[in-house]
Amino acid sequence: MRLWKLSYTSTATAPHDGARHQLDEICSLAQVQNALVGITGVLTLHRGKFAQVLEGPESAVRALWQRIIRDPRHHSVAIVADGPIFVRRYSDWSMAYREPRSFLSDQLDDILRQTAEVVRAMNATWH
Repeated sequence: MRLWKLSYTSTATAPHDGARHQLDEICSLAQVQNALVGITGVLTLHRGKFAQVLEGPESAVRALWQRIIRDPRHHSVAIVADGPIFVRRYSDWSMAYREPRSFLSDQLDDILRQTAEVVRAMNATWH
């Protein structure tokens, strides 16, 4: 089983208060459904934009992605990252809401960690 990460952004179709209510519904339902198929992740909403990170078995993430792109609660869906991972970032959450600042901080931590791993790997090949 290959572990996969897919993250995306999209624009909410509802105004902010409606989108926030939808976000609560999405998280509640996703917590149950994702746990059944081994998906973990986080979701945030900022100024009418959703951002979500999904982690899990590649086949489960791909199946969920097909449902997400057809969801009428958002549009202008754009993939940010789509690829294999070695370790889950959100292993404790089948789906959690994160405030935008915490969500962005998590993403920046991941970028910095990945950059450090690439530099270490490059240094190892140069010696």
